[in-house]
Amino acid sequence: MAIYTLKKPIDSLEDRWARMRTHKRVISRVKFLVEWDEDTQKQRANAVTVDVSHSGCMAIVGAPLPLHKQVRLIHRETGRKAEAQVVWRDHEAWDTGFELNKPDASFWGLKP
Repeated sequence: MAIYTLKKPIDSLEDRWARMRTHKRVISRVKFLVEWDEDTQKQRANAVTVDVSHSGCMAIVGAPLPLHKQVRLIHRETGRKAEAQVVWRDHEAWDTGFELNKPDASFWGLKP
């Protein structure tokens, strides 16, 4: 019978997620609106980022958006708009991850 030991500690879940991300995240608090079509009406909800990257953000949103929903993000200060998709939902209704359809480093208006 052989016994195997690990020579290196197992990476944390956060370390593994960090390696899979396409862009570095920046902790931020940017207020924005989320807009989407539901039936024949436009819906809107207030949101604020937790962190942002070139390809999207993690945010707290005032609406329970379903996964894969196509939405429009509207930056409140600049009025800029970006098309995005809901790519992550926490078990609580407010935590949402968005991926921009066209990554844009300048969308959030943050200095590097």
